Amino acid sequence: MTFEQKNFNLSEIEFNELRDKLVNGDQHLFEHIFLQHFQKCMDYVIREDKAEDDVAYDATMDAFLSFRMKLVQGKVNYGNLRFLLTRMARQHYYKRAKKENTLDLDLIQHQVADEDFTNNADVMELLQRGWSTLGEKCKHLLHSFYYLGQPLKSIAARTNRKPDALRKQKQRCVDQLRGVVLVK
Repeated sequence: MTFEQKNFNLSEIEFNELRDKLVNGDQHLFEHIFLQHFQKCMDYVIREDKAEDDVAYDATMDAFLSFRMKLVQGKVNYGNLRFLLTRMARQHYYKRAKKENTLDLDLIQHQVADEDFTNNADVMELLQRGWSTLGEKCKHLLHSFYYLGQPLKSIAARTNRKPDALRKQKQRCVDQLRGVVLVK
């Protein structure tokens, strides 16, 4: 799949132009995405999560509406939009199923265990894109904490900072990364 296909057959310039028009009320971008991906996305939730048709439809519709809102708010960047939207639909399905107490936890745990996120090119692409938006302080802190496994207490002592302040900074850095990668 080409990079443009991962982005609903839009170039980055086309996407940005249509997103700007969407902010001003022109619905062509949302219609384009909806027509290209809604059924595929819903089918994926049905197939992968064993969701009932009506529940998958609702979860997918919720994801599309949330995606549209995030587009208007400028919280979605050109990248792998198909992957992002499909992930959002699955997240909406999980929330709905959990709320209705119909979530098959064994199925979810099995799928998560089988899914190797570190080898998933789409996830790595999104992470690299998000990582590039972080400042040096955030990169250093997250690298020390997550990759090197250093406790916040020792990072705080080494950098002459208070652990609570560092914990808050770490959370802001993670939130910033999630904002780019996962679109909360």
